[in-house]
Amino acid sequence: MQKLPALTFGFAFPVLVLGFCNANEPTVAPRPDFAIVSDSLPYDLQNPAQTIHLANEALKEISGLSPTDSAGIYLAIADERGEIFFIDANKGGTVFRRILFRDKGDFESVEMVEQSIWAAKSNGDLFEIKGWEKNPPQIEEFKTSLKKTNDVEGLAYDPWRKALLLACKENPDSLYPRNLYVFNLKTKALEESPAFRIHPEEVNRLVAYGELEKHDYFSPSGVAVHPLTGDVYVISTALKRLVVLDYKTGKIKFAQRLDKKILPQPEGVSFDKAGNLLLSSEGKEGKGMLLKFDFKEKK
Repeated sequence: MQKLPALTFGFAFPVLVLGFCNANEPTVAPRPDFAIVSDSLPYDLQNPAQTIHLANEALKEISGLSPTDSAGIYLAIADERGEIFFIDANKGGTVFRRILFRDKGDFESVEMVEQSIWAAKSNGDLFEIKGWEKNPPQIEEFKTSLKKTNDVEGLAYDPWRKALLLACKENPDSLYPRNLYVFNLKTKALEESPAFRIHPEEVNRLVAYGELEKHDYFSPSGVAVHPLTGDVYVISTALKRLVVLDYKTGKIKFAQRLDKKILPQPEGVSFDKAGNLLLSSEGKEGKGMLLKFDFKEKK
């Protein structure tokens, strides 16, 4: 993939759905043209460069995943509790810091943006955690127009928009589009229309059901923006799929089946500054997993 100069995209941001989009009932809009599958992905998803089995009991249901400014240091969050874990991949996945900001809640994702840590609940509520080095930290909650039925599962920082992307799982048994919304970090408000949408039937066309696969539909469990190409990576636990969206057009550039032997239950996706791909998964024998895949830049 060709590198794009940081913060110099010369195009308007994609608006794939025009008009007001009700957060409770997705608007039935004209379906975009099916995209052509890219012929390659800059990662060998069959051969992780690093696999870490997280011994910490609290991370057996690891959900969100985020990079930090420090190499090899990642943030994670687990379901049913507002607690953030600092993981040191340089030391075998050791948890060296924990930040509890809410005792209860269905928290699905976490993302560090400069000096703040953001966490999202499945109902679309966002929490900004400042001064996390201190006890207690400073916490501010933001309500959005999203509801529990939207089922927010993914959170990512978009450096070109200066915003957060929220990926909605929606009803995994439906063929409604899976929407990615923008939360503007300057106005601290959610934009009404989704920036990206993924049609489950298009994913099925690009990656057909395997002979023994359950006939589920693509439903986002994690999202991340590639720091060098701008591509938007979305993973789905249902069907074990990875979809890559073109940042400019919103079309699917690539779709691939994830090997359940390597990633039993993919839940989080992220990148480090070098563009290496990080995937988290609920692991076998009750242990969470963190896998790193080296970025292979096209010549």
